[in-house]
Amino acid sequence: KVDQEALDALKCDDSKGPACVIQVRSPASGARAEARLNASRTVADLRRWIVANGMVGQGQGFVLMGGFPPKPLSDDNQTLQAAGLDGSAISLKIT
Repeated sequence: KVDQEALDALKCDDSKGPACVIQVRSPASGARAEARLNASRTVADLRRWIVANGMVGQGQGFVLMGGFPPKPLSDDNQTLQAAGLDGSAISLKIT
């Protein structure tokens, strides 16, 4: 279920700096979505966006996998820019 209020709260605001576009893939369901967030947002914000977008259920565990070879994005406090996620594709691993 999509949580539009949460998505609106995370929406990219161009007045707050550059945007970061990330393709999110869920191999379990085959779902794909494009997240457009401010680059100053954190990995934790991206996790909230994924839940709000309905790609995983509320309270369902998942790991974000990025890079090549894919490795877990474990630092939720890291900004999307510092994590090098702009223009990248990440996948979800349901736990």
